[in-house]
Amino acid sequence: MNTSREKKTLHMASNPQKERERLLRSSRLNPVPETPKWRFGKMRYALWAIQAGLVLAILEMFVIRPHFRKNQWNEALAAQQQTDPVRLGTPIEPLGEKAVKLPGLSEVTDALLAPVENLAQGSSVMRDAQRSVAQETHFPVEVQNTIGMRFRLVPAGTCLIGSPETEAGRASVENPHVVVFPSHFYMGKFEVTQSQWEAVMGAEKNLSGFRGKDRPVEEVSWYDCQRFCLRLCEMENLPIGTYRLPTEAEWEYCCRAGTLTAYYFGDNPSLLAKFADYAGNNYTRTVNVGQKPSNALGLFDMLGNVWEWCLDDYANYPGDNSPKGEHNKYPCIRGGNWYVDAPLCRSANRSRLPGASQGNMLGFRVLRQIVSPPKVGH
Repeated sequence: MNTSREKKTLHMASNPQKERERLLRSSRLNPVPETPKWRFGKMRYALWAIQAGLVLAILEMFVIRPHFRKNQWNEALAAQQQTDPVRLGTPIEPLGEKAVKLPGLSEVTDALLAPVENLAQGSSVMRDAQRSVAQETHFPVEVQNTIGMRFRLVPAGTCLIGSPETEAGRASVENPHVVVFPSHFYMGKFEVTQSQWEAVMGAEKNLSGFRGKDRPVEEVSWYDCQRFCLRLCEMENLPIGTYRLPTEAEWEYCCRAGTLTAYYFGDNPSLLAKFADYAGNNYTRTVNVGQKPSNALGLFDMLGNVWEWCLDDYANYPGDNSPKGEHNKYPCIRGGNWYVDAPLCRSANRSRLPGASQGNMLGFRVLRQIVSPPKVGH
């Protein structure tokens, strides 16, 4: 016996036409939902276009431009690092056979007298004195040692060390006083470079943070500089002390090069960018030596680039009766550096640090004493 469900199924199977009509009516009453078709208006497309534009602008400003600017800066820096030192000035007629033969030194035959047109008053007097002493003594204006270090002749003379009270940026420890320099000597034309340091001390001893063979060696302590000078004397079989750091007074005498102004080009600190690398135009790293104009003696980078260690400890100037402290046991550093502002780059500015200090702002320059050749007897 069939159930009612079975009867209904049989009835549907026996009337297929009616079944199709029933299903059709059912689908109209309960339609199957269709997948929606997305349609966007013009406003939506406009918003998307604006958003895409903003994204591209942000990428341009913060990613693309900085990338190309960095590349351009690196290319310019690389070009600068490959530039030869500034060669301006009047050619000097070589002394040739008349030149005094100094142990370990040879005359630089293409040397130039420094141009003084843009330097402060007194520069031409010092430049002319340098030339006159060379002609009278037959000491060459410029010499080179066995590892390529170049030195410029510094005439004996007197100098007003320190600064007047009217000088902008001066400190109370800069009391002006006269110092006499009785003997001629040679001063390093450039700060000691990394290639020169490695030639004496070895590449493994070069701890400089800003690498480059013609950049000044840095991260050197006062004691490191003593070892360099000692080793250089030994290499050239010279008496100890022939190569040495300059005293603080010798350094200022060489820096001023006959001038009495705050800088050897005058008193205007806004001109310092032309003559030195310091915070106002650098503030990022050292640069190759000799890229800026020299002073009247033909010495480069006496201001800026790296601080230069001096031989002697910091001492009160005559007339300065302030109490001595721990700092009086520290060696002097001079010249300012790439990181400091203009007042700290003045010719008279005085600084000091413990002798063991190291940093990427600390370098040095070497003085070469003139050792007369031995007399030949009969």
